Amino acid sequence: MNNLFTRYLIPTAALLTIASQTAAQNSETLEQGLSNSGTSVSNLLRNARYDFGRGLTFTSKDGDNSMTVGGQVQAGYSWADDGDNTDTSAFSSNARIRVGGSVMDGKASYFVQMNPSGGGQGNNNLVDAWVGWGLTDSINLRLGQQKMRSGLSADTSANDTDFETVNRSNATNEFANGRATGALLEGHGMEGRFNWHFGMANNGTSQGSGQGNDDTDMMVTAGASFGSHGGNSESWSEGDLARTGAMQWIAGATITANNGTVANDNDTTLNVFGGMKLGNGLAAQLDIWSRDADAADTTDDGYSLQASYTMAKSGSMQPGFVLRHSSVTIDDGDDATETALGVNAYYAAHNLKTQLQVTSSNAGGVADDDQLSLDLMFTLVF
Repeated sequence: MNNLFTRYLIPTAALLTIASQTAAQNSETLEQGLSNSGTSVSNLLRNARYDFGRGLTFTSKDGDNSMTVGGQVQAGYSWADDGDNTDTSAFSSNARIRVGGSVMDGKASYFVQMNPSGGGQGNNNLVDAWVGWGLTDSINLRLGQQKMRSGLSADTSANDTDFETVNRSNATNEFANGRATGALLEGHGMEGRFNWHFGMANNGTSQGSGQGNDDTDMMVTAGASFGSHGGNSESWSEGDLARTGAMQWIAGATITANNGTVANDNDTTLNVFGGMKLGNGLAAQLDIWSRDADAADTTDDGYSLQASYTMAKSGSMQPGFVLRHSSVTIDDGDDATETALGVNAYYAAHNLKTQLQVTSSNAGGVADDDQLSLDLMFTLVF
């Protein structure tokens, strides 16, 4: 009972408190309505708009302040054969609740994302919690727990759903895919096509280096990207689902330095990435990582290559196919490889979809470590 109270009721109450306080700040009519018309709630709802996949947005009269409430639900089934006549299978589900927007005439922004089942960073309820401040029209500072730019396949979408595969690759999980708590300074130019960032945090973003929450005194990251359209790696969405006929691409690099808790236990990771959508349903992207560790004097490498084709929508469903291959080398000459083939059914792009994926993986180049798995996932973003 105590665990249920801690993991569900307290986060939900805290989230509702934040939402109510933000709504009071964002609506100019909440306080004035009582004296002017006595209908502050109706004035607030008059400025509300719901967009499927984005959430319910409340906006002030001048449009500068806003609050958006949304979330997502995912349900799946996994089966795996580890190559040693051992089969495992399990059903899974998770949900997220999000509140974000802007206050102070749009100069300050905020974002809170929670997983009631405890699927956040370190298996806690909290996934993201940051506040931002617009220093200039093109430079913004974010403080809190957030994505700190560790790779295209890790950064994509704040809600972690704009993916063509059911899960991220073994290389992404080894070298990236972690949130960090700290400060991220980001900027853009050339109508948003050029983006840069510089960040500092108290934990690393690598899942497999040992530089996690308990092993990093300080993490520093810096990088830049350039693309055909405005937006950075966080705004990238996998696959050419729109099929607009116009090519879209992004390319960039990020370098991350971790200062470990043990003397000389430091590592530096370089990520280079690129993504492309041809406008006719074809898309591809590539992440490459290289990590140098000072104490062990080792170099680890990895990559994730993905290609896909999304057909035109037929009726209410849009079929898509994706192939991904990834590899990780941990300085011993042995590769841990993975190949995934997926078939997707999109009903409202990434906001409503069903995904089926078959994955073949091999750990350390050992034949007995071959594994075959099957994953089925349903996603609803609301």
